[in-house]
Order: sequence, then structure tokens, then C-alpha cells
Amino acid sequence: MMDPASHPAKFPILDDIEVPEDVLESWQITADLLANISNIPAALIMRVHDTEIEVFVSSHSKDNAYHCGEKASLNTGLYCETVISTQHKLLVPNALTDPEWVSNPDVTLGMISYYGLPLSWPSGDVFGTICILDKKENAYNKKTMDLMERFRDSIQLSLENIYESSLAFRQRDKARDALRDNETLFHAVFENAAVGIAQVAITGHFLQINREYCRIIGYSQEEVLAQHFTFQQITLPEDLPADMLSIERLLNGDDDKYVTEKRYIHKDGSIVWVNLSVQLLRNNKGVPLYFISAVQDIGDRKLAEEELKLAGLVYKNSSEAMAVTDEKGQLLAINPAFTKMTGYELNEIEGKTYVILQSDYHSADFYRAMSDSIRSTGQWQGEVWNKRKSGEVFPEWLTINTSYHNDGSVHRRVALFSDISAIKKAEELILKQANYDQLTKLPNRRLFNDRLEQAIKKSQREFNSTTLLFIDLDRFKEVNDTLGHNMGDSLLIEAAARIKSCVRESDTVARLGGDEFTIILGDMKDNLTIAHTAQRIIDRLSESFHLDTHEAFVSASIGIAFYPQDAKNTIELLKVADQAMYVAKNAGRGCYRFFTKHMQQESDYRIRLSNDLRQALYTQQFIVHYQPIVELNTGHIHKAEALLRWQHPELGLVSPEIFIPIAEDNGTIHEIGNWVFVEAAKQAGHIKTLLGIDFQIAVNKSPIQFKSNDEVIHNWITLLQEINLPAHNMVIEITEGLLMDVVGDVPDKLMAFRDAGLQMAIDDFGTGYSSLSYLKKFDVDYIKIDRSFTRNLSLDTTEFALCEAIVVMAHRLNIKVIAEGVETEQQRDLLIQIGCDYAQGYLFSKPLPAADFEALLHKRVLKE
Repeated sequence: MMDPASHPAKFPILDDIEVPEDVLESWQITADLLANISNIPAALIMRVHDTEIEVFVSSHSKDNAYHCGEKASLNTGLYCETVISTQHKLLVPNALTDPEWVSNPDVTLGMISYYGLPLSWPSGDVFGTICILDKKENAYNKKTMDLMERFRDSIQLSLENIYESSLAFRQRDKARDALRDNETLFHAVFENAAVGIAQVAITGHFLQINREYCRIIGYSQEEVLAQHFTFQQITLPEDLPADMLSIERLLNGDDDKYVTEKRYIHKDGSIVWVNLSVQLLRNNKGVPLYFISAVQDIGDRKLAEEELKLAGLVYKNSSEAMAVTDEKGQLLAINPAFTKMTGYELNEIEGKTYVILQSDYHSADFYRAMSDSIRSTGQWQGEVWNKRKSGEVFPEWLTINTSYHNDGSVHRRVALFSDISAIKKAEELILKQANYDQLTKLPNRRLFNDRLEQAIKKSQREFNSTTLLFIDLDRFKEVNDTLGHNMGDSLLIEAAARIKSCVRESDTVARLGGDEFTIILGDMKDNLTIAHTAQRIIDRLSESFHLDTHEAFVSASIGIAFYPQDAKNTIELLKVADQAMYVAKNAGRGCYRFFTKHMQQESDYRIRLSNDLRQALYTQQFIVHYQPIVELNTGHIHKAEALLRWQHPELGLVSPEIFIPIAEDNGTIHEIGNWVFVEAAKQAGHIKTLLGIDFQIAVNKSPIQFKSNDEVIHNWITLLQEINLPAHNMVIEITEGLLMDVVGDVPDKLMAFRDAGLQMAIDDFGTGYSSLSYLKKFDVDYIKIDRSFTRNLSLDTTEFALCEAIVVMAHRLNIKVIAEGVETEQQRDLLIQIGCDYAQGYLFSKPLPAADFEALLHKRVLKE
């Protein structure tokens, strides 16, 4: 330190002039404000003499060790000596850690931190200091330093004015000006202070209030002063009792100031947290004058504290495991969820690294990549399989983040992880549900398509072929309908197991739905091996199935196709394999067929017909022919069957056996069937009018048509009424299979026809699995014996016995019988012999167009 004796005070200003009382009072307020705002025990204004330094103004702080009028000799190492001698400000955050200041006399008073500014005359000579001291380490913030500089400027300016005024005649006027200037500067400092400052009356009313204070509470200075605001009315009611108790202690002399955290009610109704410092000022007689209040907005800090508190709650109560390590990765802290999840307590793993949790699930490269990411970016996130204390390995979702020191070095690393075992199980279940058939546990259509796509890509890479087998169970529907769906499900499960046993583990067996299965065979060397595989599947599926107490038999039809020989993609390959399967089914079932070019041609033909069918009705390509139904005992014709014909403009006459199934598939059967009924009904009415006979025409109704709405039935009945044709003149022909499949509203629709008066015939009787109860339930009028029974009809054949049995049964049920396909007189005579009622076939007439049919009827009526 410099020797102050070498720089004597040439201008002992404070000795030579009398400082006015008002100025001293403002300096006193200045010192009190400094101490209050900075929350320190001592704020001083010092003046220097030739050999000593004196405390001129001292704050009224409770723990202030300095008192006005006290003097100390210079050259003793005081903080202020250095400020005076160097004429520069001085900051000592902690004298105890600084050898230069540890012997300072101020330290013996407990003042270990210091910040002071020189008070200078315009010539540069120093006549004192303004300083603040604290009993704890304090680096003093910038706001405090700025405030001191403004106060220092105010003191210097006022003294200059006072000194100059004392040397002239206008000393009093200049002193008054100095005081006014001092007050102006003081108010400027007061108004622009970075903290809220207010002078408050003993009653609580605000006497003066600065802008920052007003900003904090949301009111203007005019509102506060004009409306005589009190601190009580802006204080949150819950905080007011503590405030009043502290005020009482100040007034009683128990305290000279108090500091607290409290809440104000902002003008907009929100709550504002502040740090409040209140000091009571008294006059020379000790009478309380007013309070000086200083406030700082601590909303951000309270929010941070709340967030910190919340973070602590989350840390302790979170279901997510958390752990903190040092820069070396050694564990420092864990939360309860960590212990619950891993089984480790802190004392078991403190100081250890995460290696203790590692499993053998991941490779060294995995952990190396994780470490590289953490070192380079400070973070990592992903799925990890770790090991509990018990040795159990479990999946977790791990997130690692890093906090750093100001110099960029690692301070802490924080790991958060959650046990995702349940999620993994759920994902596995969802994957199975999305990709596997729930009944057979085989891959479903979705997974099958994906694997077929992958197999084709492999074939493209390796220049070999992929084989697809399309399997359909023959007679499965009969088992399902007869024994019930539960037995049907059991059969499908067993069938899936048998199919799997016939192929390799590397091959894919899938269930597309219903009784359809597919097999993807990869890299089969020859067709013979594939054929043997297909035959082995057929043989296994032909063995009996033991379903509970029942025994059932099915077979399989298998279509086989190859990529790239038969198709260019997955969709085409599945399509051609399906076509090959249908060829196998049409070949008698229980066999396999390879796809051929002829099948493709047939498929293309069917596709063309399907497209053309959509326009055929509107371009009048359809014709209705009528085949007479003859009463065998009399030879009379009072019935006919309406038969649809398609005259294609390019392909010629297309067989109904070809286009009817196509119409059923593409949905056009509804419009076509409705048109046929309308045409037939009109024809029946025309014949009745033309020939004067009660004539009946039968119309085939496809089972698919029963899926349409009830409006068609209503329209048909309305049509009959409009043309004055009795409903019994129309017969609805259905297959016996429809009676076996009476699901949904099919029974209601059948009964609607019956209730309207239309008659009902069962076509192709004897080829299916009819139930006699259905014949009675739906009050069937006619049974039509299928042509397969009449084709080889002779006296001692099985067909003859079956036809006789059908007739006897039908008559017992009061049902008439019509035999189809009668072509010879012998067949006719045998049918008459067994009592058959009606017959139709080429023996009597082939199906005829309407005009030719009317001519035929006219001749027969004339004969009758």
C-alpha cells in the first residue's frame, strides 16, 4: 500500500465549511439506503485530515461497527487509506483470503469485505471516501456499485457548491442552490435506481415512490400518491400479519430494520414476489419519522426455486430411474426408482460406473459408439438391455445428458431410464396380432405378402425361382356347417399343423383366411420335388380328422406357380396360383395342378367377360329363352322355365354356366336377375292374355341376389300388381344350398316371397345336402330332380331308385316334382311310372325365344 503521508489532504473541506442540516440529512438517507439495498452492516462517508481519518456519516444499520465522529490514525493499513492515496476505487471481496489485507484494522472489527470510492475536489485532491463494508465475503453487484457512484457524484457536487458559496457574498443563495442541486441529483438517483425505493409514513401511506417500485406493483406514481395508497392494501392478506409484526418491532425499538420475502398484489391481479428491506428513520430525539423501503422483484428466483423444488419431487417420486455421475462416470446419486428397477442401493454402487449394469446383450462396438456420442455431443438416447442385481436382463429406454463447468469441462452426467419390458411385450403382441393368424398361429395375409415380396427380391438377386402353392380345403364348408364352427376351427388348426409338417423350416406356410393356405418354397431344384411336396400335403390332409367325438374327412386342391416363369410380381403370382388351384378343384378335387398358359388365357377371357357384362344389359345383349315344363299325365304345358342367354357382339353366344358365376363375382347379377324377372313376368302376363290360359313361369334366383336389399322384393310384387298378374303365376327357383345357408335375413326374404303369393321351387335337388325340415319350413311347392339322375335312368339302376324315393318323399310332404334333362321316351315313361308330376328337356323342346315359344304354346292349346 502507498503511504498516505506522501499525499496530505490539501483541502480539508469538511473542516472549513459548515454542511447544512438538510444536506447532512440527505447524506444520512444515502448511507441508510446503501446499507439497506445492499443488505450490509455498514455504509460510511469518511473525511480525511492531515494525520487522521474520521467517520463523518454512518448508516443506522444494526450490526454497524462504526459511529459518527470516530477517528483513526492514518498509516495503519485501513481500506480507505488506499482509496485516498491511490485516488481510485477499491474492491476487497474477502480480506481473510488476501495476505495484503489480513492485518487490516477493519478486519479486527469483523469487516472482511469492502468497496469504496474517493471523494475528490475538482483539482483532483481527495478529501474523503464513500464506502460499504460487510462481515462476510461480498463481491458487491453492479447495481450497488452504480448506485454508489451516483451518490458520490451528488456529494461532490453539493460540497463544491457549498464551498464556493461560502467564499462569496451570495453564500446563502448559493448554498440554497447547492441544496436544490443536491436534491435534484438525489431525486434523479432515487427515480432511476435499479431497485424499488419508497418513503413510507408511519401509517403505511406512500410519501415518495420511485419508478421501479411502481413497475413492480403495476401502478403509476400518480395513482399511488394521489390515491394515498398504503403498503397494507397492496400486500397479499396472508402476508400482512407478519408485516405488521415486523413494523411493530421497529416502532418499539426492538429492531432498526427488517428484511423479508413477501407478496404484493399487482394491479392486474397477479401475485408478485419481492425481497423487501424496511428501515425506520428517527429524528434527533428518537421520534419515528418515516420508513425507507427498498424492494427487488424476485419472481424469477421464486419460479426457479419452485422449479427446483418440483424437480426434487420429480427426482424422488418419479417412476423413471435417475442417476448422477461425475466427469469420470462414477455414480454419485440415484433416486428410489433406480433402486426399485435395478435392485441396487446407493451404498452398493456409489463410486462405481454403469459397467455394473451392463449385460452381454450388446457388443463392444455398441458401447464404444455410445461413449463416442456422449463425449462428442454430451448426450445419447436409445434402447439398452441392462442387468438387474438379481442377474435378470431387461430392456430400458436410456437418456444421458451432460452439464458443464463455465470453462466447458464436464461437471456431471445425468442418466434417466425406464423399464420398457411391458412395452416390448405389447409390441410383440401387436406384431403377432398384426402379422399372424390368431387361430392357427400361421403368418396371415399381411406377413405372407411381405415374405413373398422378400422371396421374389432374393430370386432376383440370386437368379433362381420362387415357388408358390395355393391350397384350398375341399368340403370344409360341409364340415363347418354340419358340426359347427368350433369343430371347423379345430380342423383348421390341425390342418395347419399337418401342412407345416410337410415342408422345411425355412419355408413359409400362411393362412390367407377361411380354408385357404399358401406355401412359399424357396430355391426348389426341380418340379418333381415340388410335386412330391404337394402330393404329401394332399395325402396328409386326406387322413381323417378326429374332432371331439366326431370324425371328419376333407381333401385339398393345390395350385402351383413360379416366379419369374409365370408372373412378374407378387400380385400376379398369387393370382395365377389361385387359378391353378381352381383348375385342380374342377379336375375332381384332391389333386394339384401347375399353372399353364392355357389357364392364363382362360383368366383373360373371364376378365374380358366381367368387363363386358357391365354394359351388356344396357346394350340389350341379353335374351330370355323359355323351356316348357310338361305335365306328364296329360302332356299339357302350363309352365315354363325362363333361361337367360347372352349374345355377345364379338364372341357370340356365351354359356350361362360361364357368365353367371362371373356376374355373381362382380355384382352385376343383381341388375341382371331383376331384368330377367321383369321380362318373365311380362311374358307370363302376355301368354295369359294371348292364349287365355293360367300360365306359370319359373325364374332362377342366384344366392348372391339374396344379399341385396328388400327393395327388389317390393319392386317385383309391385310389378305383378301393375300388370294384373297373380303372384302364383311366378315361381322363384333357388338352390338347396341356399336353404342350408339360412343366415342373416335370408329366411325373412324367402318368407316375403311366400307371403306375397309367389311359389318356390328347389333346383338341382339331390346334388347337395338338403334338410327335409327346411322343405317344410319354407313351404316349398316344387322339387326339381337334377339331370344327373335322369341322364342314366333305367329300370334297375340306382338313379331309378333315388328318383322314386324323391317322388314318394315329396308327395308325402305335398310337394310336386319336376324332372330335368329328359331326352328319351324311356326316361319319360319311367318317370310316369314312379308318379313324377312334371318334366322338362329336349324330348319336349329346347329353350326357345319368346316368339317361338308362343307359337309352340299356340299349337298345343289348339290340340288341347
